[in-house]
Order: sequence, then C-alpha cells, then structure tokens
Amino acid sequence: MTDLTAAPIAPGLRDVLRALVIWTLHFIVVYGAFSAACAEREVISYPASVVVVAVATPVAIVAAGWGLLRRGDAPLRIAARVAITISVLAILFNASPVLLLDGCR
Repeated sequence: MTDLTAAPIAPGLRDVLRALVIWTLHFIVVYGAFSAACAEREVISYPASVVVVAVATPVAIVAAGWGLLRRGDAPLRIAARVAITISVLAILFNASPVLLLDGCR
C-alpha cells in the first residue's frame, strides 16, 4: 500500500494553484477598486483606488512568484514555473490601468 500523503505531485500542484488563485484575487481587487471609484455614487475616491492597487500589486507578485524559488526539473515543476510566470505577468497587466488611466471618464 502506498502513502498518498507523501506524493511528489503536491508541491508543484500547490504552486500552480496558488499562483492562479492569487492572480484571480488580484483581478477582483483591481476591478473592485476601480469600479467603486468610477461608479456613479463614487464609493471611494480615485486616488484611494490607485493606492489600493499600488499596495496589492507588489504583495500579489511576491505571493504568486514564491514558487519560483523551488528547484527541480520534473514535468509538474516546469508547469508550475510556467503558470507562475504567466500569473505574475497577468498581475502586472491587471495593474496597468493605474498607469494608463488618469481618472474616471
């Protein structure tokens, strides 16, 4: 009988899922912040939404990219590195409205 708790698939899969979940949460934070700032009732100010995104982006990049520190050449490790890289780039693109927009229109 094999011990399923010590399966080598768990760390790679965990890194893939962590990066994708953090990317998703960052997208929700950015979209929510700008939606709240640019809504008709203006729940928060536009500069406050910029601050929220400016604080959330580096935190999300570090949290999502943490799995890149693990070494290995197993297929799941390679897939984890690719998923983490894509997630970090997507987080940067999520934050790009802060650089591209100068306010709500």
